[in-house]
Amino acid sequence: MNISHEKFLGKFLKKLNTICTIKELCAETVQTVMKYTKAQAGWVYLSNHEFNTVAFRKVYYTSDINKKPEIKKSAENIFTLGEDLFSNSYEMEDTIDYFKKLSKENTIIVPVLAHGFLIGYFALIGRRMEFNYNFEELVEIITDFLSARIEIMLLREDLDNHDREKIQFLASISHEYKTPLNSIIGFSDILKGRLNDKNDYKYIDNISKSAKFLLSLIQDILDLSRAEIDKLELNKEVFRTKEIIEDISYSFDEIVKSKNLHFSYTVMDVEIYADLRRFKQLIYNLISNAVKFNKLNGKITIVSYMNDANEFVFEIKDTGDGIRKKDYDTIFSFFSQVNRSVLKRQQGSGIGLALCKKIVEAHGGVIGFKSRLNCGSTFWFTIPQPEASE
Repeated sequence: MNISHEKFLGKFLKKLNTICTIKELCAETVQTVMKYTKAQAGWVYLSNHEFNTVAFRKVYYTSDINKKPEIKKSAENIFTLGEDLFSNSYEMEDTIDYFKKLSKENTIIVPVLAHGFLIGYFALIGRRMEFNYNFEELVEIITDFLSARIEIMLLREDLDNHDREKIQFLASISHEYKTPLNSIIGFSDILKGRLNDKNDYKYIDNISKSAKFLLSLIQDILDLSRAEIDKLELNKEVFRTKEIIEDISYSFDEIVKSKNLHFSYTVMDVEIYADLRRFKQLIYNLISNAVKFNKLNGKITIVSYMNDANEFVFEIKDTGDGIRKKDYDTIFSFFSQVNRSVLKRQQGSGIGLALCKKIVEAHGGVIGFKSRLNCGSTFWFTIPQPEASE
């Protein structure tokens, strides 16, 4: 291959890498290669026989094609043959051999493959007899790259469809699970109010707490799965943060008393613009972790304020088990739970922090932590705020 071909390929293939749809990819390939090779006609023919999402059939001609009726007729004949070959589902080897016979002198036809299937072909017709000799290798390389790009796009479409089916499945089962769990919680709470025996009350209370934990776990899984395939939807509103933070802290009152934990607050009563439900999830998950993984007689310090960059900042520090250095990179990963051998006594799914990261990033903020094993952890996040209108 000559140097000019190599330079053209280098730039052109980089450009193709930036294109995200099959139709745009095919159109750009045909038009750019026609211009470079000075071909009189060109097209990418893609069949949707094997892949329903793949279909591109358009012939491009140069502006002076009417002066070359023989070239136009030849292109139309080959295009018609392509229609016939794919509509009748001929064997792949027979089809490729047929293309090779047609590809000579002023005609180049190269098959397009994806997932091992013949899904189409790329064709060019030039005005000169040496056209095939000059450009066949170039077109073969471009077609190989085109095939690879189409295959990647098809895989992405398959993954997107699979993910959406997964979300629909999760939404369905979450509804089916929530109904009996809500009944368990409701009847357990009714029974708690009727029992005098402390042991019976303890058992019923455990049933209620376990059901509530499963209910929150189902919702977290569903939220995180949605966030994996789509940008997390936010319904922003203006609200004050102090009362929300304190109310969520008080909801852990029973476990706080049982572990004799000491809370301290430096919480500014600021007004922010964010998704209220997601904000509550953030605070709940971070306080839950600090309480859950803290030690007897431990301390929890909560600080929140607006910084100089007009960001809401929340920090929570505990004196708990801490995090091993080797777990730092996975702390915000889906279903990651650190210190598993140490923390078998604790309930946890490894979903909470992954969901926190999704929520913070959806708000345009940052989440992070500092920690040492057996010396506690500090988690923090920021939520940028819009500039006040003058």
